[in-house]
Amino acid sequence: MIKRIHLKALTALALAAVLPLPLALAADAGDWPNRAVTLVIPYPAGGTSDVVGRLLAKRLQEELGQSFVADNKAGAATAIGAMAVARAPKDGYTLLLSAGTTFTVIPHLNDSLQYKLTDFEPVAPVCAVPFAFVVKKDFPAKTLSEFVAYGKANPGKINNATNGQGSMVHLLGEVIANGTDVKMTQIHYRGAAPATVDMLAGVVDSNVEALTSALPNVNAGKYRALAVLSDKRQQTMPDVPTFKELGYPSIVGETWYAVFAPAGTPKPVVDTLNAALNKITTSTSFQDAMQKIGNESKSGTPAELRELTAQQSRQWGDLIKRLNIKSE
Repeated sequence: MIKRIHLKALTALALAAVLPLPLALAADAGDWPNRAVTLVIPYPAGGTSDVVGRLLAKRLQEELGQSFVADNKAGAATAIGAMAVARAPKDGYTLLLSAGTTFTVIPHLNDSLQYKLTDFEPVAPVCAVPFAFVVKKDFPAKTLSEFVAYGKANPGKINNATNGQGSMVHLLGEVIANGTDVKMTQIHYRGAAPATVDMLAGVVDSNVEALTSALPNVNAGKYRALAVLSDKRQQTMPDVPTFKELGYPSIVGETWYAVFAPAGTPKPVVDTLNAALNKITTSTSFQDAMQKIGNESKSGTPAELRELTAQQSRQWGDLIKRLNIKSE
């Protein structure tokens, strides 16, 4: 008996030695996770991404029975955090929670990026971030049709705030300008906060804002929402129509958060993580938590996330090229 056990052990060791690395890792993936997992958030602490990431880490810890640590690695328009994960061991213990722009927008604005989508294994979507088109409270137009009429009568006189040149908010502002055939002057700020400050002060006329930011100011009457850029009306703004409802089907846009792993992560690990994430994001408690901050929970397969990322990369890449948009 002892000899037989010894022979089996030697055979297993020899097999592991000759197996290609991905297969050898896959053979050991059944007990994942057996130690702490790091969830890299490539944004500063305190923002929406941080709220989503820390809630997700807490829920994954409860679901999988192992510690998940949220780690903010901000900088270089998410590139620092993305590169850290791309270069991490392919074992499922370092993951990335990032907005789609990391892969769909930024690569079209920065030729020197040291990561690409093929460096990652898509795992699962987490939530979508809807946007509203808002105008200052004393803007002469109270509806979208009035806004379009005013804009066409005053070409270039509408100052539209953005979160920075090449940002998602800038791209959505261009989508609105093109879709309505209204010439707007894009005013670029260094982030959402200063743009919102000038919206509140009436310095600029309009802005595309995430519902998270727009909702409290719209509810307080500090500015007005003319339309949302979603496929359907938002529960948090039920009286605000979509652009599609108002006759502009091409004006649709949102960003989203999803989890990615380094390319080459064993499939059993990706499958386990995908199942856990989908269980979390389809739960009533997570959906309610997302709705409170203006987001919509999402779920899906790795293949669906890969296709979504590739499709939106083509969409935003075409717009950036057509309008010759450069990063700051």
